[in-house]
Amino acid sequence: MNLVLFNDFRPGVLHDGKVFDITSLIAGIDLSRPRDTVRQLIAQYGDLTGKIAAELKGGKGVPLASVRLRQPSPDPVQLLCAAKNYKDGHEAPKPDFFLKPYGTIIGPDDTVDLPPVEARVFHAEPELAVIIKKRAVNVKAADAMDYVFGYTCFLDVSARGVSPTFYIHKSYATFGPIGPGIVTADEISDPHNLQIKLWVGDDLRQDFSTGEMANRIDKLIEVASSVCPLEPGDVLATGTHHIGLGPVQDGETITIDIEKVGRMSVKVSDPRKRTWEKPVPLKR
Repeated sequence: MNLVLFNDFRPGVLHDGKVFDITSLIAGIDLSRPRDTVRQLIAQYGDLTGKIAAELKGGKGVPLASVRLRQPSPDPVQLLCAAKNYKDGHEAPKPDFFLKPYGTIIGPDDTVDLPPVEARVFHAEPELAVIIKKRAVNVKAADAMDYVFGYTCFLDVSARGVSPTFYIHKSYATFGPIGPGIVTADEISDPHNLQIKLWVGDDLRQDFSTGEMANRIDKLIEVASSVCPLEPGDVLATGTHHIGLGPVQDGETITIDIEKVGRMSVKVSDPRKRTWEKPVPLKR
């Protein structure tokens, strides 16, 4: 299923171009706490599938265009990002991570605000992200995929040259777009065989396969969970293929598309109206 949060962070299912509200199906839901909504949905999902299927058959959904999709995990305990995790000319890296604050997270059609810092350039890196299903502590790689609830799209926005540390140049507000929904793990037979594409405006900038990961998802979960527990609803972004990255700037629209997972766009705003030379787009 493709689970979404919409409007005032109400839980729903995206199906055949419609959004079906499943708020009434979730016991003890409190819409004032979106983090808890996601956790309750994950915890109860196994018992909800039959009820959700009945809702879909009832046909009471509303057109997707009539709702505002929100970030599907708006307030995780950890937004954990794999660093340099693709075989793109770099030495094959060992698993390593950095954290982004949940205040970086925005959703579909929201706006990335470029801060007034002396950045060399701003980039947006397209990534497959994992949503954690249950508390993970010292999980072995052989068991790690049992801890995956689903998948979503993620954009890791960076202000290059501002600082040598990951935290500072990647942690400005709005620098972590996520969406459009969470596609449950049972829908993705092989998360290491998905095509990821990124457009800036009409220009295709990146087109690569998750099969080029240096460290697969099971290994990432093993290493991450050996350092600090992963909690339900946590987001683990799996890194990007750096070849093809180019600047993003004021007035542009960034679109990420991941095969079988979804497509999401965000806008870019820069009060300083800085410009950089655009790269030659990939051939379609």
